[in-house]
Amino acid sequence: MIIKDSEQLRKLTGSWYATNDFERIAMEIELEKEQLAELVGDGIIQLAEVYALNESPTPSELELLKHVQLPIAVMATFRHYQSNIVSHDDSTRKVKVDSDNEKLPWEWMLDRDDAAHLLKAQRATDRLINFLDKSNFPQWNDSVQKKATKSLFINNTDVFGNYYPIDHSATFFYTAVPLIKEVQVTKIKAALGSDYEPLLTAFQNNTINDQQKVLLDLVRSAIALATIALAVRRLNAKVIPSGIVKAIKSESQTANAYRPADIAELKYFSNRLEEDSFVFIDRIKRERNKDVPGALEYQLLPKNDPKEKFAST
Repeated sequence: MIIKDSEQLRKLTGSWYATNDFERIAMEIELEKEQLAELVGDGIIQLAEVYALNESPTPSELELLKHVQLPIAVMATFRHYQSNIVSHDDSTRKVKVDSDNEKLPWEWMLDRDDAAHLLKAQRATDRLINFLDKSNFPQWNDSVQKKATKSLFINNTDVFGNYYPIDHSATFFYTAVPLIKEVQVTKIKAALGSDYEPLLTAFQNNTINDQQKVLLDLVRSAIALATIALAVRRLNAKVIPSGIVKAIKSESQTANAYRPADIAELKYFSNRLEEDSFVFIDRIKRERNKDVPGALEYQLLPKNDPKEKFAST
C-alpha cells in the first residue's frame, strides 16, 4: 500500500493514533488513492507506489511520495471519522461514551471539524499539483489531465488566478478544465470567428503579436468569468474555493454564516458573472472589427417605411 501502517498515518495527519487498528482504515486509503488518480493520473500514483516499496528512497523519490501520501491520508482519516461516529454490532448501531470522561461533540463542532479536514485535504492536493507542475515527471506531463490544458487559453492555475481569484487552488482548476473547454469552444470560438485558430496557434507557439495580446487578455477575462458561473451551478460546493463561496454568501449577509447558499443566491451570483463575461465577449467582437467601417454601428430599431403594408413599432 501507498501508506503502510498507523505510525506512518499518524506522522502524516497528526490526528490518527498509532495504536489504532490500521485495517479499519485501509479500504478508505485505497478509495482515496483511486480518487486522487482521477485528478493527477494513474501514472503518478503508480510511481508513488513503487517509491513506497523502496526501503531506501532517494530524496527526490521521497519528496514525490510524501506529496502524494498527504492528501490521501487526510481524506482517508476524514472519511473514517465521519463513518465512525456510531459503532456497529450484531443488534444495531450504538454510541459508546465514557460518561465520566467524555462528551459527544455538538453538531456545529462536527461541522467545523469536517470543514477543517476538507480545507486541509484541498491544500494538500493543491500542494501536490503545484509540485507536479514545477517538476519534469513524464507521468504527469504526458497524462490526460495535463494534456487537456494545452489547448486552452487559460492553461494553468496561476493564469486563471490572474483573471479571477481562486485561492491558488490547483484542485479547482483541474476540476474545472472541462468547463473551461466548454466555454472556449461554445462562446469564445464564435466570438473570435476566423481569428480563433490563428490566436490559439500563436498562443501555443508563443508567437503572439501585439494585437493578439489584446485579444488574448479579453478572451481570458471572458473565460474565467463564464467558467466560475458554470462551476457555481454544476460543481460540488466542496471543490469550489472558499473565497468564491464567501462571495456568494456575502450577497445575502445572513446572520447564520454556516448556512449553505440557496438556489436563488447561486443563480443570482452565476447570472452576474455571466453578464460580466458577456461584456468581455462584446469587447472581443469590437476589438476584431474596430478597423471595419460601420461594423460597430448597431441599428437598435428598424427604419419604418409608411409605404409598406406592415410597419414595426
